[in-house]
Amino acid sequence: KQWYQRRVRGHHQDLLDAMEFVVRSDDPEVQHGKPHPDIFWVAMGRFKSPPQGPERCLVFEDAPNGALAAWTAGMKCVMVPDPRLSDLPPCDIVLKSLTEFQPTEFGLPSF
Repeated sequence: KQWYQRRVRGHHQDLLDAMEFVVRSDDPEVQHGKPHPDIFWVAMGRFKSPPQGPERCLVFEDAPNGALAAWTAGMKCVMVPDPRLSDLPPCDIVLKSLTEFQPTEFGLPSF
């Protein structure tokens, strides 16, 4: 939890404020950590209007275990990895920066 507070909350508060919820690995409903897909299935069930299936979810990940968990969950995955990583798990697209993300590639409205 402290890691989360330092790394995420300190730098991306505006993004977090726009989210309905955040699910972390210490959530009691998450039985197995990444690369198991539990965390993403828990998150999918928490939406006010849950998606009709995992293929209707889009996950942004920076870590290989997270991308593998999203892929295993059956969700679309956009990965923005550390550029030093060479062995990447399966994902739908790998970007150098989130600024490269084009929502229309995933059937979403453009910015």
